Amino acid sequence: MTLCRRIRNLRPTFPRRAILLIVILSVWPAAVCSAEFVTYPVPPQMFSPVPQTKSLIEARSGYLWGFNEIRFRDGDNAIIAPGKIELNVNGLIFGLQGETFLMTDLTVRAQAWINIPQELRSDFLLDRTRRSWDTQAQFFEADLSVIYHLGLGGMPYTAGLTAGYRFDNFDYKSTLVAAAGTFHDHIHVHIPYLGIYYAHSNFVGSVVRLDILASPFTLSRVDGAQDLAGSITQIDGQSLTGFWFESFFGWSRPVGRSAFLGAFAKYNYLGLSGGATLEINNSSTRFSMDSWHHLFATGLTATYTF
Repeated sequence: MTLCRRIRNLRPTFPRRAILLIVILSVWPAAVCSAEFVTYPVPPQMFSPVPQTKSLIEARSGYLWGFNEIRFRDGDNAIIAPGKIELNVNGLIFGLQGETFLMTDLTVRAQAWINIPQELRSDFLLDRTRRSWDTQAQFFEADLSVIYHLGLGGMPYTAGLTAGYRFDNFDYKSTLVAAAGTFHDHIHVHIPYLGIYYAHSNFVGSVVRLDILASPFTLSRVDGAQDLAGSITQIDGQSLTGFWFESFFGWSRPVGRSAFLGAFAKYNYLGLSGGATLEINNSSTRFSMDSWHHLFATGLTATYTF
């Protein structure tokens, strides 16, 4: 009797255990997947590898520190001695950048920078005489480039290859200290370049960007004129070789669905090698010319995507 009762009690337990086993097997795959695979947060617009928006515009303002030096050496006329020009390039600087996707993985970017010149002390060594000048340096650059974005789908970062063209313009206007005299110097530089681009759209809740650009091709022209009480010095030079390097780092945080506020730091180096003709009071000589500058700027950015 007892054995029959036990056998009857086993009948309802089997369906219950079968149902429990089915429930466990149905829940187990979801639990395993949720434990193994962590979904990345949705990247902010425009900086995503698959952008939700097509374009951005960014305004920049900051302060620029830098200097430019030009040397004249190895002349072919002993009457005119070698010389050099040392110039400071400091002051407020403003930039504007626009960027848009032409295709899913191809971006075109345009940007420009200009400074507000301020009067700074400069030193010139020309015609064996060192003189001090009060100089205002006007700096302007324009840039057009394309960026090919490498496929990094599913990640919160993107990388790309950059190719572009840069135009730099420097205008120096100087007045001799404690005497009558003026000096005007103009430098125009054309730079085709290549580089790499990187952006991380979820770096501790913010966006970081890095551009590294470089070129061994720097086509430049230098022309200047010094007037000292009727004694005129003319400078006419050009270069076809040199080296240019620039790095740009940007950091920003979203302040809305389509807006970002942040900061930037930018470093620029340019070295030129060429030749120049100096003419002083109807005597002229041909010099080798070397020029280089270091420029560093930092400031704030405001970005809008659409």
